[in-house]
Amino acid sequence: MDDLVARDARVLWHPATHFEDLARLPVTPIVAARGAWLETEGGRRILDGIGSWWTSIHGHGHPHIVAAIREQVGRLDHVMFAGFTHAPAVELAEALLEAAPRPRADQGPDYGRVFFADCGSAAIEVALKLAFQSHRQRGHEERTRFAALANSYHGETLGALSVSGSDAYRSTFAPLLVEPIYLPVPAHPDHEPQQLTSELGADTPQAEAAVATLREHAHELAALVLEPLVQCAGRMQMMGVGYYRRIVEEAQRLGILVIADEIAVGFGRTGRMFASEHAGVCPDLLCLSKGLSGGVLPLSAVLVRAGFEDAFRGAPARSFLHSHTFTANPVTCAAGRASLEVFEQEDLLARLPARVEAMAQRRRAVAQRCPAIRHHRQAGMIAAFEVAPSPEHPGPTDGRLGLALREAAMRRDVLLRPLHDTIYWMPALSIEDAELDRLAEVTVEVVQEVLG
Repeated sequence: MDDLVARDARVLWHPATHFEDLARLPVTPIVAARGAWLETEGGRRILDGIGSWWTSIHGHGHPHIVAAIREQVGRLDHVMFAGFTHAPAVELAEALLEAAPRPRADQGPDYGRVFFADCGSAAIEVALKLAFQSHRQRGHEERTRFAALANSYHGETLGALSVSGSDAYRSTFAPLLVEPIYLPVPAHPDHEPQQLTSELGADTPQAEAAVATLREHAHELAALVLEPLVQCAGRMQMMGVGYYRRIVEEAQRLGILVIADEIAVGFGRTGRMFASEHAGVCPDLLCLSKGLSGGVLPLSAVLVRAGFEDAFRGAPARSFLHSHTFTANPVTCAAGRASLEVFEQEDLLARLPARVEAMAQRRRAVAQRCPAIRHHRQAGMIAAFEVAPSPEHPGPTDGRLGLALREAAMRRDVLLRPLHDTIYWMPALSIEDAELDRLAEVTVEVVQEVLG
């Protein structure tokens, strides 16, 4: 395995990784994974506390998903999706539309179509282009701009990056990007899961300012793009259901299309199949990825409200000319279909409240044991701890707090990847109590080692 690490260092470029950091924290070769655990060739087991970047919702190697992939790849591995179709794509689309949030009578039609793509960023690109073109073809050519939330993140392709609100990702590429209109967003640093049933955030100054901005710019806005409830890459900030509901309803009232980025928060992460369900709203375009295939294969989708496609009918020039080589790949669609079947077979949504409370109990206990944890919050199966250095325990001298915390966790065989001062848990929804206990204990040890 040392040879593999050396070969890796010679030929590979890893995402979100500083080259110099690899000398301090080398990559770890993984040969197998099962449930919440990653395994090395030497038998070392590493607890995956973040679902391998928020993808693994059923745990690694779920037998039902593995069997579906094996069966499908032996039958049909790939066929272009322009001019052809296949059962996995149709069945997955039908299942997604059946599972999608249901609008109230005054909210318009259900979701009617699914556009498949390859990754989360691609889904955002599809939604942005659909929104822009639909306004033009409905005679609203003045609607050319997008609104987004401050502190947001939607991906790193140029269109997705354009509607992200974090300078850490945007600044280098700013000359290449369009400028959205940013809306202020509240952050509730000590959010509890029970607040997902409240109107939290609806009457905040940020909500008032966001509504005022939407009204001021409604004439030029094609769409509002936002992450429901949790700004994941934005240090797991939680805005409140009331804020999310209020600005979505206001945007739709003003004729501004709403694009919900549920790439990280969909498929049970917040305790319901889709985060938008907590607010009782139905975005016009709903973007999905990460957990869509059970976290096994790259796949994304945009759920589109019924009737939206009418603006694209007529002359060939009105077509939506966007395609991906591996659109609706049969194997990835089979994985997605199997993942949704796991929700039904294991009655997963009904079991989630108990898992959420099990995590909440351990989160509170961790915070009580660590003075360096200044705030902690949770939405469904997403928990976060904000830590802060003190004069007595100033933290790493190089300022690399997140790296120091990650390094300390890996020495204890737990995968955490803090967002600078924010440690978060986003494990498989099926994580067991003993595994949560280990995750909690290591979190305490890591915080105490690095920050006292």
